[in-house]
Amino acid sequence: MPTAPKWVNDALEKIAPSMLRMVKVEEIFYLNPCIKKVRLRGDFSALHFAPGFVISFRVSPTELRHYTVSQFDASSRTMDFIAHIHGDAIGAQYINGLMPGNEKIKLAVLGSDKQYDSKVEKQIIFGDETSLSLMSSFLPYLQQNQHQYQFLLELDDENRDIPEKLRLENYRVYSKNDLFRDKDQIHTIPHLLENAWSDANIVLTGNVDSIQNFRKVLKENKHKGKIYVKGYWMEGKKGL
Repeated sequence: MPTAPKWVNDALEKIAPSMLRMVKVEEIFYLNPCIKKVRLRGDFSALHFAPGFVISFRVSPTELRHYTVSQFDASSRTMDFIAHIHGDAIGAQYINGLMPGNEKIKLAVLGSDKQYDSKVEKQIIFGDETSLSLMSSFLPYLQQNQHQYQFLLELDDENRDIPEKLRLENYRVYSKNDLFRDKDQIHTIPHLLENAWSDANIVLTGNVDSIQNFRKVLKENKHKGKIYVKGYWMEGKKGL
C-alpha cells in the first residue's frame, strides 16, 4: 500500500498508460460487514491472468491500495477482488464507496508475482483476511491440476465462516491472537513437520509479524521447498 508525492503518482500514470484501465463496478457482495467482494467490468483482453494477479487503485492523490484479483473471466470482461475493510482509513473509505454502476474507475494492472508453480505437487498458502482474494485465485488451479494443498488462515472470530462462504477447500482456521504469534505453537501445525510436505511450495502472506514467525520455523525445520513471502500489512505501520 505505497504512499508517494502527488507529482510522482501523476508522472507514473503518464509514463505507463498501458498499465491503466477504466472500469465499471458491475456488482458488489458483502460477505459480512467488513469483507466486501467487488466485480469490475472493463477491457482486460491483453492481460495474462495467473494466481496472485495484483491491481491497484489510487485512493487519494498521494496513496495507492493494492488488491489481488480473486477471479477473472475474459468472456464476460469481468474480474473480482475481495477486500478487508478495516477501520475508517482512506483505503477503507474508498472501497466502501464503490457501488454498482460507478463508472470511469481508474485501475492499474500490476500483474502476478508468479507464486504458483504448476509443476510442484504440494502447495501451502498462509494468510489472513487480506489474503482471501489470493487464496480464491489459487483454488481453481490447485483443483484443476490435482495438487495436494492446504490453506492456513488466521482470522478474527467474526470472519471464521468466510472461507466456507467463499467455498475454499482444505483449509484450517486459527485465532488471530494465538498460534502464529508463538513459534513453538507453529511447530504443531499438521503437515509442517511431515517429511512428505518438506518440498511443498509455501506462500506466506498477510501480517508481517506472523509471516516472520512462520518463516523462522520453516528455516529451523530446513524446509526444502520454495518459500514466497509477501507482507500485506504490519501492526502500527501505515502502508507496505
